[in-house]
Amino acid sequence: MFLGYPSRKPRQREVPIRHIVPNLITTLSLCAGLSSIHFALKLDWDRAIMAVLVAAVLDGLDGRAARMLRATSNFGVVLDSLADFLAFGVGPAMILHRWLLGDPAKMGKWEAIGLAGVMTFVLCSALRLARFTAAAKTHKAGQGPSRFFVGLPTPAAAMIVLIPPMVLESKSLGYELPMWLVVAHTFFVAYMMISRLPLFSFKRLRVKRRLIVPMMALIGLVVVCAIKDFWTTLAGVAFVYLLTLPFSIVSYSRARASGQESAPPPAIVPDEAHSVA
Repeated sequence: MFLGYPSRKPRQREVPIRHIVPNLITTLSLCAGLSSIHFALKLDWDRAIMAVLVAAVLDGLDGRAARMLRATSNFGVVLDSLADFLAFGVGPAMILHRWLLGDPAKMGKWEAIGLAGVMTFVLCSALRLARFTAAAKTHKAGQGPSRFFVGLPTPAAAMIVLIPPMVLESKSLGYELPMWLVVAHTFFVAYMMISRLPLFSFKRLRVKRRLIVPMMALIGLVVVCAIKDFWTTLAGVAFVYLLTLPFSIVSYSRARASGQESAPPPAIVPDEAHSVA
């Protein structure tokens, strides 16, 4: 050590492969988000929406991989937020933009407000993920995981906001919703992302033993319906999750009254499927 200069630890030249796996999964999610934009520009709605769904699945895996492999890092948190913004903010917005505004004659007088709805969705997803990243850095290790999301998580928001094109692309429905309803739906989903309303985090819920068999039968029924008509089933699942909002509010109020949940809830929790990556 030279006089006046602090000693430095030698930089590690090799990194265990387990430290790379979570960020590789996040990178794949980022690529899926880019693919959704590519297919949206080509007006290939099926593949564009499917790419968003693949990104949501990968987003649910990278956090679990990070915890299992004990490979958490601040770099992973930031990379995950960037990937989520692209896959669940920009990707769905690009799909809606091309689907709604690609034909000015169809949009008519709704063109300006439709553009405003798409931009609002992107802005709200960015604000939510920025709050998430800031909260992840200050999240205390002693705080237990909550059974509720604060507001609508971005992967769920991406699926819910894409319900209108899913309904149009479905085999059994094939119905194009009115433009005013699609625009209102987009604004509503954008608001839900930055709201303080509680929504169920199903991966942290416990199921009563007597309900396990009916739940397995229900999941089997959903799989059969997805094989028959994938887009109708996916749109239905997304819509049902949105309909759980009143029940989650009641359940959260009861949990607060019994002391099982902190009051008030944090501004945001690491809810985009994981806290660190």
